[in-house]
Amino acid sequence: MLKWIGSLLILLDLSYSASAQNLLHGKIYLIDSHEIIPDANLRNIRNGKYAKSDQGGNFKIEAREGDVIIFSSAGYLSDTLTINYADLSASINIYLRPNVQVLKDVEVDQMNKYIQDSIKRREDYAYLLNKKHPVKFMNEKRPGDDPGFSFSPIGYFSKSEKRKRELKKRIKEEDEDEYIDVKFSESRVALLTRLKGDSLRIFMFKYRPSYSFCRNSNSMDMFLYINDKFVLFKKQRNIKI
Repeated sequence: MLKWIGSLLILLDLSYSASAQNLLHGKIYLIDSHEIIPDANLRNIRNGKYAKSDQGGNFKIEAREGDVIIFSSAGYLSDTLTINYADLSASINIYLRPNVQVLKDVEVDQMNKYIQDSIKRREDYAYLLNKKHPVKFMNEKRPGDDPGFSFSPIGYFSKSEKRKRELKKRIKEEDEDEYIDVKFSESRVALLTRLKGDSLRIFMFKYRPSYSFCRNSNSMDMFLYINDKFVLFKKQRNIKI
């Protein structure tokens, strides 16, 4: 009887070991970072099995040695893993790279629209933007001014000139705001964070970058900025995407 029980336990242990070795598990991260990637897709080419990483980036999928697993997620380049025995015997880490080309493609049409809008603004308001207005200070002189002081308080402080200065300021702000909208677009943020609805709107408002940052950032800079802010956003709001 004891011999029979012992044999049964051995069989169960072997069965468990075989089962464990048919399950690939681990965690998915952004490359060169400790930032996890939730809801990433996994597909086993051999058996057609699908799986997703959870909110902590953890995954598990049925597999065996020699299988090919594809890891993919919106906004990232897909990665392929050919499984060996060591992969099945321990937890593994998978690192995905951001798909910068996708981010660029998202931006192209919006950037073209911004350029056309900016040109049109300059054409529509050329009479104002290209015109010299009275200088503010006594020692500020324009080429061709007569000798002496160039300060014109009547001109500078007139209602007409004040309105012109305010309009020029609004034109400048409108141009800068549209540029920020292109670099920090809702479609780009939604692609990278999977936020939507009120959560997306709150994120866009709370972490809207400066014009200066947008002008000096490339696609990778913006990707990292959005990713860093998203980490803060999730911690502060304790949200699940």
